[in-house]
Amino acid sequence: MSRAVRIVSALGVAVAMLGTTRLARAHHEALFGPQSSLAVESPDFLSLQTHTRAYGLGDFRTQETTLILSGGFSPIDGVPWSITLVQPFTYQTTRAPTPPGSTGPFTACDGCFARENTLIATSYRFDFTSLQDSLGKDGNFALLSVALEPPTGNKDYATLRGPFSAIGAAMVGFEWERLSAVALGYYRLNGLDATSSKKGDNFLVGLGVAYTPVDRHDKMLSFQLGVGEEVHARDVDQAMTVDASGGAETIVSPTIVGSPMAHLRIFALVSLPVAQSYRSDSQTDRWRAGVGLIYSFDAHTHAAAALPVAGAR
Repeated sequence: MSRAVRIVSALGVAVAMLGTTRLARAHHEALFGPQSSLAVESPDFLSLQTHTRAYGLGDFRTQETTLILSGGFSPIDGVPWSITLVQPFTYQTTRAPTPPGSTGPFTACDGCFARENTLIATSYRFDFTSLQDSLGKDGNFALLSVALEPPTGNKDYATLRGPFSAIGAAMVGFEWERLSAVALGYYRLNGLDATSSKKGDNFLVGLGVAYTPVDRHDKMLSFQLGVGEEVHARDVDQAMTVDASGGAETIVSPTIVGSPMAHLRIFALVSLPVAQSYRSDSQTDRWRAGVGLIYSFDAHTHAAAALPVAGAR
C-alpha cells in the first residue's frame, strides 16, 4: 500500500466488524478514518469512502487522495468471528517525484492513479456480558485482530513483486447511555523487499469518545473526538538504517456520523496534528480529511466512537 493508507488500514483491522452477531445492536464502534467501514456492527456490509492526506514541507509537499471499496461478512452465524476485505486506489501529487519506472518503499509519483494492496483481515470479539446486561448496552467488549497485506497492488511495486506486511491490534470499548469510549493499541510490521528496504514499523495508541443524542434504528446523529499518539520507526534502505527518518505525532480527530435512514451511515472527519517531531520535512504531517458511506445489510446501524486517522509515510 502507499504511505497514505498503510496505517489507516492497520487501524481498520483493529476494529473490523466490532459486532459480529446478528443479535448485537452496538451503539458505538470505532471510526478510524479510511477504514471506518470495518467498524460496522453488522456482519454484512459494503462501503465507499474517500480520504485525503497532505504532508511534507517545502519541496517535499505531497498530497494523496484515496478511494476505498470495502466489505465484510461473518462466515458462521452466532460466532463473533469476521472477515473483511479492503481495496484502496490512490491518486498522488508531489513536488518530489522519483524517476519514472522506479519502484520501492520510497517512491512517489506526481499525478498518478494506482491500485493499492488488498487488505485481508480477520477478528474475534469478546463481549463483556455482565456490563452489557446491567447497562443495556452492547458497546462493552474487547476485540483482537490480525491482518495480512499481500503485494497485490501496483503503486510502489509491480503486482506480486512487493513485500508482505502483517498487523496485530487490540481494542476495548465501554458504553453508558449516550456516551461511549474506545481505546486501541496496534503494531504494524512492514516487510523487507528484495533490496532489504522498507518503511519503518509503526504503532499507535489512541482513545476515542462519542456523544450520540439521536440513536434510533432509522435515524442517528453522533459527535465524536479521537486523540492518539502515532510513532514511526526509522526507515531501512538496503539494510542500512536511515537516521533522517521516523518520529512521532499527537493527532486530534473531530468526527460527525449520521444515519438519515435505516441501513445507511454517512460520516465526515478531519484529523489534525497538534504536536509532532519528525526527523525529515518529507514526513511532517499537515492535515487529513475524509467522507464515506456505509451500507449495512443487517437491521441496525449506529454511531461510532472516533479514534484518530493515522497515516504512514
